This record gives sequence, structure tokens and C-alpha cells, in this order.
Amino acid sequence: MPSHTHAETVVRRFHEDGFEVTSVVADPSDAQQVLYGTVTRNGVLVGSYYCTDQVRQSGWRVVAAEGGHLVFGDEPVELTHDGDAVFLLMKNADSPA
Repeated sequence: MPSHTHAETVVRRFHEDGFEVTSVVADPSDAQQVLYGTVTRNGVLVGSYYCTDQVRQSGWRVVAAEGGHLVFGDEPVELTHDGDAVFLLMKNADSPA
């Protein structure tokens, strides 16, 4: 008989340098896996990030507020850690357009 257990999820928020980072975390009491998150500044979306390999918690991609992936050349930027994605979004927001 298949198991119907579901991982608990919580939303975590923190503020840094005028930004609010919101993350959805699965199984917060055990595995602490971040599924995806958003970065806002003054209530305006800067961008979001999500994990492409939840087993290894790597392969983080970043999506700008306009809806497109941040790219390097023709390929989406893929980062090793969720913190790198947050850092990139914050720095991208500080860059002149």
C-alpha cells in the first residue's frame, strides 16, 4: 500500500539591506530543503529563484521580475546554492538599468 505522507512546508522571511527574502521550505524539522523563494524591495518584486535538483539542493535558477531567466550567453544562470541566487537578485536590483 502506498504511503501518503506529505512533507510539511513553511514560509520563512528575513530582511537585509532593504530587501525582503521569502523562502518556501519543505520538511523544516528535518531536511530543511528550500523549494523556491522571492526577493522584494519596498514591496516590489525583484525576482524569484527555484531549485532544479531538490535531492542535491543545487542547480538554482533565477527569474527576473519581468519573467525571464537571468542568462549568461544563451543559457540560464545556474547556481550552486540558494544564497547565491538571493545575492545575485539583490546585486542585480542595485545595478543601473
